[in-house]
Amino acid sequence: MVASLACLIQCLERTISPDRNILAEAQLVLEQCVQENVGQFISNMSIVLADSKNSPVARQAAGLQLKNCLTVRNVSLKEEHHRRWLALPLKTRKAIRERLISALGTENVYPSCAAQCLACIGAAELLSSETETSSDTTSLGDLLSVLANLIGQTANEHCKEAALEALGYVCQEVNPNVLSNFYTSILTPVLNSMINNKSTKRIRLAAARALLSSLECIHPQFETEGGRNIIIQVTCDATQSRIAEESVISLEILVKIAFFYYQHLLDYMDQAIVPITLNAIVSSDSNIAMQGIEFWSSVAEIELNLASGVYDPTFAVPKSCQYTEKALPKLVPILMEALVTWQDLSNDIDDLEDWTPFKGAFSCLMFLAQCCPNIIDLYIIPEVSNRIKHSDWRQRHAALWAVIAIIEEMGTEKAYENLLPLMAPIWELTDDKKSAKVRYGSHVLLNRIFELCPALIPKALRPLINGLLEHLDDNKEQVAAATCRSLASLVKVVFKLVSEKKDGGKPLTFSLSRYYKEITEKLLKCGEMSSEHLQFAAYQALADILVSSPHDCYGIVKSTIQTLLRKIQNLEDTTGQQYVMYGTLSRALVRFDLDENAVPLRHEFMSSLLSVLEAGVVKEEIFLATSCAISLLGPTELKVHLPSLTTYFKLAVGLPDVLPLIVGLIGDLFRVLGTESLPYLDYYWTTIIDLLNQKDIPTKLRSDCIATLMDMANSVGVLHYQPYIAPTLNQLQNIAGITVKNDTEHEEIQENTLKLYTVLFSYTCVDQEFGQLEQNLKLECSSRLLLMHECLKSVSKFMEDIIDEETSDIVIIAGGILVSLVIARLGAAKANTYFELNLNASWLLNAALHRANFFEFSSYECSQICKSALSELEDFNIVKRLIPN
Repeated sequence: MVASLACLIQCLERTISPDRNILAEAQLVLEQCVQENVGQFISNMSIVLADSKNSPVARQAAGLQLKNCLTVRNVSLKEEHHRRWLALPLKTRKAIRERLISALGTENVYPSCAAQCLACIGAAELLSSETETSSDTTSLGDLLSVLANLIGQTANEHCKEAALEALGYVCQEVNPNVLSNFYTSILTPVLNSMINNKSTKRIRLAAARALLSSLECIHPQFETEGGRNIIIQVTCDATQSRIAEESVISLEILVKIAFFYYQHLLDYMDQAIVPITLNAIVSSDSNIAMQGIEFWSSVAEIELNLASGVYDPTFAVPKSCQYTEKALPKLVPILMEALVTWQDLSNDIDDLEDWTPFKGAFSCLMFLAQCCPNIIDLYIIPEVSNRIKHSDWRQRHAALWAVIAIIEEMGTEKAYENLLPLMAPIWELTDDKKSAKVRYGSHVLLNRIFELCPALIPKALRPLINGLLEHLDDNKEQVAAATCRSLASLVKVVFKLVSEKKDGGKPLTFSLSRYYKEITEKLLKCGEMSSEHLQFAAYQALADILVSSPHDCYGIVKSTIQTLLRKIQNLEDTTGQQYVMYGTLSRALVRFDLDENAVPLRHEFMSSLLSVLEAGVVKEEIFLATSCAISLLGPTELKVHLPSLTTYFKLAVGLPDVLPLIVGLIGDLFRVLGTESLPYLDYYWTTIIDLLNQKDIPTKLRSDCIATLMDMANSVGVLHYQPYIAPTLNQLQNIAGITVKNDTEHEEIQENTLKLYTVLFSYTCVDQEFGQLEQNLKLECSSRLLLMHECLKSVSKFMEDIIDEETSDIVIIAGGILVSLVIARLGAAKANTYFELNLNASWLLNAALHRANFFEFSSYECSQICKSALSELEDFNIVKRLIPN
């Protein structure tokens, strides 16, 4: 333990030392203090933070240490931190809180450490009722009252500002449903600070930020017309501030109000919100313009979701008020002007990637098109026609991107009708002499036209091909790269159209066959350019074109693959170009997946990859190519390379950086080999289990291990996987203890765990009536029955721990499929004995059914199995209600 407070302060000041040794020593001492007596450490940190005589560095470091003791991002660990706080004596907690309150306004840093720590304490105090019943227990309500008094009564501007800041942090930290009980304590000081004529700029800004943070928890205020009027009036007035920062925050508040209280905006749109947001878009201040655009993007997205039924029907869903459709006549011209105004440099294509009002306006037009697909062209196309031949490159550029924004939503017929008169000027712009941006935009648009409206492809292909090949030499690499994509799109769509006429079979020829050789040769030359961006685009396009090849281009495809293999072998060092070429080869070889004549090419490809792997190269592109090569070879051909692959896996599995990629390849190996992987099962299964038993392995690696176990089980089948089921179930129970509910980082591992449980259940499921069987079969069935009980008991608890209304779609769907399978195999009555205590099976099946409708993968399969299970479960519940207890 640090000997004195003075030594502790000195240690805190060393946490910013540029000397790594001093920094590490300071961190070690602080960690030891926490371990020895966390309560004393928290108290000492509050003392250091509250004393204005201490250096700003020491106070800020103390605040950071204190905050880390009070909260953490991990949900389960955060509750542990809160309980640790509540375990401190009440007197100590009160003293710490009072010190933090006294520190408000005395810090010279933003954000305030004291304000953040007070919010963390407010969140922790929510658990106090579970541990104490004392009448003087510190509470969230007490804290809010103290902050409100400081805001309303103190004359100290810095203190008032910090108190407003603390109020905002409380709203961010505490569950909004809990805070809604105190909404007047939050709103009154905030709104008073915003409307008070005596409030300074700093106070108004702090109040506006607090209001922005509080919007979700003040929903009772929006339930009454009077309450809504006050907030909308104050916010709209604040948007007109001459201070840009205040105007921006107030517009952010309007955006958030639209998100949370869409259904309450009707009375305010025409007279207030529409003019305010449209004026914001035309502002010369980019931050103000962005918020005006963001408002309409948010509204359009809400209305799109309402129209598509994406919202869960178990919750109250508002009806669409069609705000965007009503605003289109005024909104579209203003967004077009934003596309024009916020472009400066005619040849700087890189700035198109920046999030500017230009990109915001483009994104907003896309949302509007999705929201109003039947009428968007009525407003956009006239604007485009007026601008596409304009002498100002900005106008031409805006016209191109406006079409790009809406073309997909117009549909094929409307796109053809609207764009046919514009095709000549669009093609002319691919050679625009004044602006590389215009040339780039025209190729992006051509790409979309080829994909979405192939009827616009001219019948005379030679001028089009010549022009595209010429544009591959553009002096701007981004334009050349966009041309690569246009060329690939053209070949793909022509091939697709011809293939459809052949009922999906490979056509003998197509209209581009005569140009095929010069296209592939030109792309190979582009791949040799020094620009990595152009190399990647060229090889990606080449892969698309090689895959989209009719039979009469077979020889060109094969020679191109051979050329790529020679290029790889001739490169002296592994380079980015080599990695991209491997990706191209992976896709190109798919073209010959059933061709026996291509077997040598596949073997040469795998041998080349193995030489790169054995050389110690750790690149995701190489592992992805190896995965593809394993799949292409098939079980018989793969045996040639198994000794080398196995040797490499055994060496590489000890390298931490390689692990996630290696684990995926092991799964690929088992999927391809099927039951022929049996000789390798024990070794690799043990390897994966050993990895799972390691502490603190990354969540992604743990998820990959679970997926690979699933591949193993599926590959070898129920008979051969029986000895591994029990220890696999033990591993899954360990997963349940470390996964975090509703954490995006844990979604994949939860989905994979549920899928593996599904496999294990199908392997252990057995009819429980086996009295007539022979004795040895009885023993086997009894053993499997015990495993099934263990599996279902485990998965039921796991789903209880991870699934609720906020759970991601992929996890809900995986859970729904598993429950459906259990009901299908055991019947609703037996299945319910496992699920009724921990899980609302009916709710889960309904949720999975609803969410599956918005997923392309397995949506039909999921819908059918969930519908069947729901029907059986409902029948069971009806019978259950009819039978008296």
